[in-house]
Amino acid sequence: MTSLLIEDLPAIVREDVEDFLEAHPRSPAAWLRPRMGMVGDTWLAFIGRKLRPGASGLGPTPCDALEDFNRHFMEPLISRNGSEPD
Repeated sequence: MTSLLIEDLPAIVREDVEDFLEAHPRSPAAWLRPRMGMVGDTWLAFIGRKLRPGASGLGPTPCDALEDFNRHFMEPLISRNGSEPD
């Protein structure tokens, strides 16, 4: 898998991603600007050197991957704290 910074994505993809981040300015994805990659037909949004729970998102489009990233961000920390995620 090749991963790219958002700034290095092809222009058409980057525009969609930037629009998503502008529409969700307080989201984890907007703050952290995760790297983007693709495996088969699945887009990945992740921080760190490898995919791991709470720091990655998957989806059929880049924006779906970012939405999944936002939804699951820090989920392992919440569950380790004894709280149930929403």
